[in-house]
Amino acid sequence: MGCAHIHSPAVKAGRLAGAKVLLLLLALLAVQCGLKAPPVPYPLAKPVAITDLTAVARGKSIMLLWKVPDKNTDGSVLKDIKGFNLVRAAIPITQTGPDQREVYQQWRYAYKPGVPYMSIDNTDIRYGFQYSYLLFTVTRNDVVSGPSNAVTVDWNKPFQPPRDIRAQSGSHFIELSWVRPRASIDGSAIHTTVYYNIYRSLKMGDFPVSPINPALISGTTYIDGDLQNNIPYFYEVTSVNKVGRTAVESVVSSEIIAVPVDLVSPARPYGLMAAPLTTGVALSWEPNTESDILGYYVYRKSGRSPAFIRVNAQPLSGTTYVDTRAQRGYNTYYVTAVDDSEQHNESAPSESYTIFYRRER
Repeated sequence: MGCAHIHSPAVKAGRLAGAKVLLLLLALLAVQCGLKAPPVPYPLAKPVAITDLTAVARGKSIMLLWKVPDKNTDGSVLKDIKGFNLVRAAIPITQTGPDQREVYQQWRYAYKPGVPYMSIDNTDIRYGFQYSYLLFTVTRNDVVSGPSNAVTVDWNKPFQPPRDIRAQSGSHFIELSWVRPRASIDGSAIHTTVYYNIYRSLKMGDFPVSPINPALISGTTYIDGDLQNNIPYFYEVTSVNKVGRTAVESVVSSEIIAVPVDLVSPARPYGLMAAPLTTGVALSWEPNTESDILGYYVYRKSGRSPAFIRVNAQPLSGTTYVDTRAQRGYNTYYVTAVDDSEQHNESAPSESYTIFYRRER
């Protein structure tokens, strides 16, 4: 397992930037410790350095994620990964003077072939510390890659998660709301601004690492737009303690499901006219201007009938209709518009039109 849990001597540095350079130098030395391979007659291919190392501070751990490299620096395919060396530096956040000290640790993580992405949870952490990480790929011949990009986390107490998550559905959007957490994870009172992140998924319990909000949310509501109607969406919310440059997230809230639906009815049709024909009563009206109109329904009340009845079974695509079953005497009509949503939202009735019809025998 190489140099797992090796502590190098404490290193004094005048500034944090200098400490970072020293971290890199020590890491380059540390990854070689105990990993010397037997002499070979030619240089072995070296893995390309990892460039997408990411750190997520959430709950009780710092999660590190990266894509497994698949190339060597000479362009050949990388097939013989044995594992990854993670090097970490820790320094108290409050120590910014010339006597600041960093403590270095190193861990080896084995690799399971065929896994395209790796993630680990660093739980050996303390509140009030800044942690910096570098990652190295190690082959089965103990060839070590160059260092990855460096990531730094300012770690402090996460807040409790937000409470009472609710969702209100609309057409192509979901409006989420929640209640601000009462305290930090240890029960202490919160004296700073609480921010939030929103996570969305199409599958229960399978959420991405990145939130859907492009920036931290300071309020307790969020509208998620441009959604597909009648599709279920799953949401989780975290509260965020902003520590330095780091968004320290709470554990996730309870999961909630919501389905956006179109509940907005079309406008009522207007311009209804009627004229008697030998075959019935001809009706016409002005078309609606909405883009989602499926068609129209025609309603009729004849003579002393107390109620209107719908005379067409399916929505009419046009704006004319001949009622061949009109009754002799007075007939009153109105028209409604129907949209193409799954609910087939129906508009309010148009103005009615009454006509006396002398039906031919």
